[in-house]
Amino acid sequence: MKTAETIHIACSEMGITKADLAKRMGMLPSSLYRKLARESMTFEELQKCLDVMGVTIAFDLKFPDGKVRSSQANHEMLLERMDMMETELEAAKKAANFHEKSLRDLRIELNNAVGYAELGGRCGAKAEEYLEKMQAVLANMERMIACALGETVIEEPEKEEPVDIETLRGRRVLLVDDNALNREVMREILVGHELLVEEAGNGHEALVAVKEHDPGYYHFVLMDIEMPLMDGYESTMRIRKLPNRIRANVPIIALTAYAGQEDRKRATDVGVDDFLAKPINTARLLSCLIKFL
Repeated sequence: MKTAETIHIACSEMGITKADLAKRMGMLPSSLYRKLARESMTFEELQKCLDVMGVTIAFDLKFPDGKVRSSQANHEMLLERMDMMETELEAAKKAANFHEKSLRDLRIELNNAVGYAELGGRCGAKAEEYLEKMQAVLANMERMIACALGETVIEEPEKEEPVDIETLRGRRVLLVDDNALNREVMREILVGHELLVEEAGNGHEALVAVKEHDPGYYHFVLMDIEMPLMDGYESTMRIRKLPNRIRANVPIIALTAYAGQEDRKRATDVGVDDFLAKPINTARLLSCLIKFL
């Protein structure tokens, strides 16, 4: 079937004239007439013409295995497969999100378990032995979780006391965490090294505390990341935008169970000075504080 005949049939079925078709295509009617008469329409022009009318031309497709299928049937089959793949992809994304959340929740629960063990570790040798075992279990689980989440495992340094820890005595720390247990554990560690500790239960409370006290009142801010009302990222960004430069430049160290490379990059981008993964290595924490004095 010639192009002119195909277009004529399509126009008849659609109830439009060739002049109307030419206008919809952005052509002069005379140009369309001439092209049809000479069979000189390019493939692109023919495709545009058919698209304007919503016409699909079916033709046979021969596949390498010798089977023949009409283009229309093949098109419909591909659309069905695409719909199926999109459904499967959406289900896979939901499953991945569920597993990722489960792993992150497990990481937090392990961190809490070590926190309880640290508090109990001050009660006797058996408790200290239990704490060591819990920390070993956590280290192994942390590697497995990081691998499952596609994170790079960052090995903790050896647990050695900083040599110049005296310089930390009397320094004031704002401890920001919505988990009371985490605050209790951290407070015990910090107070045990003669630092002054004040607490905030979320990022908004931290922002208010920094704004309301004199510039330089806090020597450090230990900032949790995942918190209600205002998370650590938002709180850090707002502190960095405070008009007083001394307040805005207070050292902020992120303490979080979310220790992936993306988490670290985002923390750095919003202005966090350093990043420590929970459960906290005491020696590393103290060394981190000292370097900002």
